[in-house]
Amino acid sequence: MARKIFISGVVCFCILGVAFIGVYKLIEKKVQTQPANNPIAFGQQEHDAKKKILVCVGDSITHGTVSVNYVDMLSSYLANQGIVVVNAGINSELAYNVAQRLDAIVACKPDYITILIGTNDATASLGPKSSRRHMREMKLPRSPTREWYRENLQNICTELSKRTHARIALLSLPPIGEKLDHPAFAASETYSRVIREVAAEQHLTYLPLHENMTALLYNRQTHPHYAYRDDELLMYIALARHFLLEQSYDKISRANGFVLLTDNVHLNSKGAGMAAGLIESFVIKAD
Repeated sequence: MARKIFISGVVCFCILGVAFIGVYKLIEKKVQTQPANNPIAFGQQEHDAKKKILVCVGDSITHGTVSVNYVDMLSSYLANQGIVVVNAGINSELAYNVAQRLDAIVACKPDYITILIGTNDATASLGPKSSRRHMREMKLPRSPTREWYRENLQNICTELSKRTHARIALLSLPPIGEKLDHPAFAASETYSRVIREVAAEQHLTYLPLHENMTALLYNRQTHPHYAYRDDELLMYIALARHFLLEQSYDKISRANGFVLLTDNVHLNSKGAGMAAGLIESFVIKAD
């Protein structure tokens, strides 16, 4: 009898394991799906030569499957302005990874480029465990540091300035978490300062996303239920709720007590709208 119970338990465990893997693979496929307006797809299509091109460069916050998609918002905002928007965001990337794929961005022949990169560089700086994980998953040649981030961001800006005629803007980072006294929040502030300095050095437009969001958070009426943690558990829960239960990122954000974020890193509609608004103003003023 005990043997039968044991075997039944093992079978149930295996079934649950297979089901979990299946669900994980399903969510991963949805999350990793490239935006329809990615640079490769854009290059394979015919375009109205009269329209101008905006390329938004970044990580998952720009990619827009794990976050409310600010690039799609921009496409809607700028549709009547004769501007085509290209989404050059790729999940999990650091500045080093972006520096390796500039050819695809240049090939779009952009008139405007916005760069929002550094959140993963900042989280990698929060401890050796996080650093090792980023090195392994993103195939980095060295441990991420703030100075290495600066070098990569400088290289990105220098190359894009040389190889395109685009007007370039750098956005500071969204806060990492909404607890203003947390080390993760401080890291996003520190890396945003690097972005501001690089923009000034290279005479590029600086868009103060971090500063605008921080000002809003200082005046918030509620407090987040969760602080930032390196295990990304809150993100995985948010993805399960979004893709399996079909809950909006805004509903998930409210349940977690956030004002701008969904899972301590990615944006809800309010946060995405702030990024889109800054970029829209930059493009219109640049014209």
